[in-house]
Amino acid sequence: MRMLVLATVAWGGVLCTSAARAGMFGCTPERSGVCATSGWRDALLNADAPELIAPAWKFHTGRLNRSSPVVAHDTVYVGSHDGNLYALGAVDGKKKWTFHTDGELTSSPATDATSVYVAAGDGTIHAVDAASGKSRWTFRTGKPLPPPYMGWDFYQSSPVVADGVVYVGSADGRVYALAAADGKPLWSFQTQARVRATPAVADGVVYAGSMDGKLYALDARNGKPRWTFKTAGNAQFPLGELQSSPAVAGGTVYFGSRDGFLYALDTRTGTKRWAFDNQGSWVISSPAVADGAVYVGTSDAHTVLAIDAASGEQQWSFDARGRVFSSPVVVGKAVYVGLCDGELVALDRPTGKLLGYVSTEGTVYSSPAVHDGSVYFGSDDGFIYAAR
Repeated sequence: MRMLVLATVAWGGVLCTSAARAGMFGCTPERSGVCATSGWRDALLNADAPELIAPAWKFHTGRLNRSSPVVAHDTVYVGSHDGNLYALGAVDGKKKWTFHTDGELTSSPATDATSVYVAAGDGTIHAVDAASGKSRWTFRTGKPLPPPYMGWDFYQSSPVVADGVVYVGSADGRVYALAAADGKPLWSFQTQARVRATPAVADGVVYAGSMDGKLYALDARNGKPRWTFKTAGNAQFPLGELQSSPAVAGGTVYFGSRDGFLYALDTRTGTKRWAFDNQGSWVISSPAVADGAVYVGTSDAHTVLAIDAASGEQQWSFDARGRVFSSPVVVGKAVYVGLCDGELVALDRPTGKLLGYVSTEGTVYSSPAVHDGSVYFGSDDGFIYAAR
C-alpha cells in the first residue's frame, strides 16, 4: 500500500442510476462502465500530488466483500460472503435492512424503481423490495456444472435489468431472461460451462460470455443465438474461459479472456476487429468504454490499461503493483478501479497518472460505484467503504 498521508478531499458527484434506467454493475444495460457526471470538481484531483482520501464511513460485515455496490433511492445495496444483501444509508452507512440468502453473494445487485435483484451462490435469483428488504420472488437455477479450471472463481454473474426483464448467467451454464415483475422464466440459453460474466444488453441483443470460451449474441426476445465467437485459448487455458463481462459501445462489443487477450468484435456479425495481447496475463476485469478508449485491468501483468477503441493500440499503462480483477468505472476526468494491493484508485483518463486513492487492509476485488459525490466499494478486510 502507499504511505498514508491524511488529506481532506471531496470526490465529485455522479449518478449511475436514474428514473429512466436501472442501476447495475457497469452502470447501464450496455455495461459501458460510464456513469453520468453530476457536479464533478476536477481541481480536487491532482496528478502532480495524488492524495489519500479518508473514508467517510465504513460498514463492517466481517466477511469478504467482493460484490460491487449499486446506489439508488439514497441507499447503497451490496452483497457479502456472509450471504447477506445489505441496504445501507448512502450518507451515513447505517443499516436500513438485511436480506439473507443461503449462498455467498459475489454477484452485484441491480435495481429498478421498486426492487433489488441479486444472484446468490446457492443458485437462486432474488427480487427484494427496495424499501423494506422483503422478498418479492425467488427463482432457482439448475445444478452447477463443474468448473473447467482450478481456482480464482471469485465472481458470480450479476443481474442486468432492461425493459422489465432481468438477464443473468448461472453456474448451471445457462443465461436466463426472467420477468422482473414475478420472476417467471421467459427463456433460457444453454452454454457448455458456467456463466460467470454479467450479460450486456444493447439494441435487442444480449451479449453473454461463458467459461466455455465463447461469447454469445442472443436475441433479447427469445434467446435464440445470432452469432457465437470462440476465443483463441492458450496452452494453459485452451478454452479461453470468459469471466470478464462484455461492454457494448459504438457497434463494438469488448471483453477479456483468460487466454490473455482483450477482444473487440463487430456487434452485428461477431467478426473480430482486433485483439490486444497481454502475453498470457488474464483479463478478468470487465472493460469500461468512453470517448474512444477502453479501460481494463489485467492479472499477472499488474496493470490498468487504456486501449484505443478503434485500433486496439495501447494509449497508457498504470503500474498497479499487483493483480487487477476489479472493473473500472469512468466518471468525468477519472477512471476508478480497485487494486489487489488494497487500494481504490482514481486515474487521470488522458494520461493514466494517479489522482487520488483510498487505502484498505484487504484485497479490493469489488468494483466501485460512484454517486452524488461519493465512491463506494467493498474490501476483503471485511468492510464496505464510502469516500467523498
